[in-house]
Amino acid sequence: MANWEKELIEIQKELETLPEGYLTRKKTSYYHAIGRTQTGITKNILLIQQLCRKKYLLVRRGQLEMNLTTTSSEQLDTRAAQELIASLPKAYQTTPIHYFYHPQVEKWPGRQQKDDLFPESAIYTYNNINFRSMAERIIAEQLDKYGLLYRYEHNLNLLDQQVSPDFLVKNPFTNQTTIWEHFGAFNEKRYADNMNNKMDAYLNQGFQIGYDLITTYHYHIRNSERVRQLIKEIIL
Repeated sequence: MANWEKELIEIQKELETLPEGYLTRKKTSYYHAIGRTQTGITKNILLIQQLCRKKYLLVRRGQLEMNLTTTSSEQLDTRAAQELIASLPKAYQTTPIHYFYHPQVEKWPGRQQKDDLFPESAIYTYNNINFRSMAERIIAEQLDKYGLLYRYEHNLNLLDQQVSPDFLVKNPFTNQTTIWEHFGAFNEKRYADNMNNKMDAYLNQGFQIGYDLITTYHYHIRNSERVRQLIKEIIL
């Protein structure tokens, strides 16, 4: 809930920077509606994006405000961003999904970088990326399902140390970055040493487990249910 309260503050700040009015569509043309006045904006992509972002933020704000006042977990609205967008008027649903993204989000392609420290074969293929375990593949599948952007084994500089998180995840709707490490081979000393070095680097940089740092282990990921739970609780 603390994350929700912080997000509400950020939503309100961003809404104050967005234009008044809303988006409408007639046939293949888009219009900016303010009161009874409608102005054609089909070629004004930036304004269309701003109105899409505004509409999403208003719906997300209502969702968070309701969740913060409910007394029953069964009454929580747990719809993800894509589901909220699917509930919007048709004018908004005809626009690309990235029109609803946070304005500072870059388009992150899924990317794989081989870690020379562990030359073992990566044989679990999904979305043209070869993962090192079935659990990592399950994580990637669920990140895609929720519309989250990620990089796999992407080099990251933290202070004076370079690390390669299993997943560097970006929530494109909030611009929050989360590191996800999946640990497995504890019986291998070099693997355990690398794991400990990574965790030291993350914690020294200020990452917090359960907030912007997720750690899972081989016995956690038997199926996708646990992965979905972590995504909803921490990233979304």
